Amino acid sequence: MSTDDPKLRTTLADGRRLTLSLPPTDAPWASGGVAGLRPVPPTHTGRGDEPQPLPSRPPLPLEIAVLGFGI
Repeated sequence: MSTDDPKLRTTLADGRRLTLSLPPTDAPWASGGVAGLRPVPPTHTGRGDEPQPLPSRPPLPLEIAVLGFGI
């Protein structure tokens, strides 16, 4: 990729290709365009832990209220 190239092209781990282009802007943080971007390897792969199963009985109103607090 040359510095004049307005597009960043990469191939994802699953074989899909990704092209990113940025429009012209006067924002100081974007002055380098896509030249300042680089592919970053993933930090997590897979799905992670399975969530807990739902209870076999209907939840009580207090349990539903507590879920709203994020506990």
